[in-house]
Amino acid sequence: MIADTPETRDLSPADALEATLDWWRDAGVEDDYRDEATSWLAEPEQEQAVTSTKPKKPPEEPQQTALERAFERTDNTALIGGLPQAYPADLEKFREWWMAEPSLSHAGPDRRLPPRGVAGAKLMVLVPEPLENDMASLLSGPAGKFVEAILRAMSIEPHEAYLASAMPAPAALPDWSDLAARGLGNVTRHHIALAAPHRVIAFGRSLAPLFGVSHENAREPATVDAGGKTLPLMLAPELAELARSAPRRRNFWNRWLDWTA
Repeated sequence: MIADTPETRDLSPADALEATLDWWRDAGVEDDYRDEATSWLAEPEQEQAVTSTKPKKPPEEPQQTALERAFERTDNTALIGGLPQAYPADLEKFREWWMAEPSLSHAGPDRRLPPRGVAGAKLMVLVPEPLENDMASLLSGPAGKFVEAILRAMSIEPHEAYLASAMPAPAALPDWSDLAARGLGNVTRHHIALAAPHRVIAFGRSLAPLFGVSHENAREPATVDAGGKTLPLMLAPELAELARSAPRRRNFWNRWLDWTA
């Protein structure tokens, strides 16, 4: 180091620094070493601008099909209609219950259709599900005209027939054996007991489980026990099958004549 003498006190800071460096050079030290690396370049200034980010769109919920919604809102283990002792005791109350009871269908009241007719009809016509979105269409649409022709051939006036469906609203691929076991068979027989028709004809042999009839015997004349009364029951092909097949219509008419003889 340079001694602190009167001569050195007169040096300017720059001259003192130069003299110090000369002293180290004379001592053989030419480089400055440190344990840590030192950057001799100025750090670049970071851009401080903040870019606005678009808010993330919440993930969309997967769309459900009508069938999935139906299964979601229908308990496949629930007793359809509840306990038989809680069924409505008269036909008018049954119609109100038919339009509102949740276990009968996942559909709301606006998509259900009530039965049509009065108690004591000559014939109860039962179809699997409502046709053409309106039970009244049984007497106005293509299927309705066919039913009207059948009734006319049977000498039954429209007001003498009780029109009903086994379910209050359309359903996707109904399993009638499962539905019957879960209570729909009891509901159907109770409905027939309240309507008290002289005879029952069901258009759709798939409905056989609702009456306790095996599929093997669905073509034979049967009976249904409704409210302690045994009523004649005929299981016929569905209306659509009869409408498009002349041989089936002929066979149906022959069976009807034998049944009513």
